[in-house]
Amino acid sequence: MGMTPRRFWLPCPSAFILPPSSFILVFLTRLSLSHFRNYAHLELDFTPGITLLHGNNAQGKTNLLEAIFFLATARSPHAGAERELIHWGAASEPIPFARVEAQIARASGQTVELEIVLVTGEERDLSTARVSKRIKVNGISKRTLELLGNLNVVLFLPEDLDLVFGSPGDRRRYLDTTLSQIDAKYSRALSQYGQVLEQRNALLKEFRERSFSAAELEPWNNKLVENGAYVMARRAQAVETYNELIADIYPRLTAEAQRLKLQYQPTIPPDAFTPPSMRQLGLGISPPEAPLEPIRAAFRQQLAEMRSREVGAALTLVGPHRDDLRFFIDGVDMITYASRGQGRTIAVSLKMAELELMRRETGEDPVLLLDDVMSELDKPRRAALAQTILRAPQAIVSATDLDDFTPEFLAQARILSVRDGQVEALSPL
Repeated sequence: MGMTPRRFWLPCPSAFILPPSSFILVFLTRLSLSHFRNYAHLELDFTPGITLLHGNNAQGKTNLLEAIFFLATARSPHAGAERELIHWGAASEPIPFARVEAQIARASGQTVELEIVLVTGEERDLSTARVSKRIKVNGISKRTLELLGNLNVVLFLPEDLDLVFGSPGDRRRYLDTTLSQIDAKYSRALSQYGQVLEQRNALLKEFRERSFSAAELEPWNNKLVENGAYVMARRAQAVETYNELIADIYPRLTAEAQRLKLQYQPTIPPDAFTPPSMRQLGLGISPPEAPLEPIRAAFRQQLAEMRSREVGAALTLVGPHRDDLRFFIDGVDMITYASRGQGRTIAVSLKMAELELMRRETGEDPVLLLDDVMSELDKPRRAALAQTILRAPQAIVSATDLDDFTPEFLAQARILSVRDGQVEALSPL
């Protein structure tokens, strides 16, 4: 279904952000789905302000948010394989496919068209089909790296509330998803690092079966260090900024004097990161060499010291793929000792800080996506998060129960009913 969008721009006053005039307003205005998840076909217009997707579980609310996130990042927060995104009904098409399209409007008047198509070829069994992904920006074919940054989003999922209690890999993915949207160099470095890591591990496995010389690893070490140093430096810089922001956000959520601090834990000596401060990396520009060289040197040294262990394990044991992010309240490690309430407050703080981090580094307001998280929070945290939603220029929120929101909040929202892959307006605001 289609709806006529409202023609106005909302201001974004907030205790946690820079003045609104400092940012470019960017809005999702239209979303089109074909054979995506449980949507055979959908045309939906969006407006600035709050859009509230209401409906029972398993009706398609999460799928709408997933589609928007997919357009922003070229990856799904839920699917284990991209073929899972293709609607079962697509098997009746001559070539099974799924298409996600969106129109992005900027306050300057510029319009950006984004499109991702998943194609299975002629395979009919969608449970095993190989999928190719085609990306276009304004009708021109692009690589994934060229898609990133056209639409920035902050996605808040119920599972994010367990970020504190999850694995180090969960926390690394969280940082990677955030930084890949705002720093194209980070995304490239992370991708290249993963490719080199896979090849280096294959070589280490080969070394267990034959004689070798350390020199054979050097080309791979050099590539690993070059890309991995930037990944670690940018993560450290982001955590430094998070700590600045959370110093204000966390006490506002708890009304207590306790201090929350994030700590990036790399697998190389942490003193490689200071001095000089990670601030010298700059924002959105090619960094000077000085801050990176101590990290490169420490990384090389660790690789040399771990060589025999790595050969024995047939795995690379040091680098950003094994780093962690920890949370401390007044010096106490929350990954070990946090209560459920503390863990959820940390997660909410993290998302609020992520919103501001994106604003600072891109100069644009990201679209805020929240997937039924209100029901997971107590009343004070719900109220604090509601204020963040109200201040966002555009927020798209899903919920199963409208009672999770105050009448004042609902009065400012455009409410859409989602049922069995169909969307209907309940509120025309």
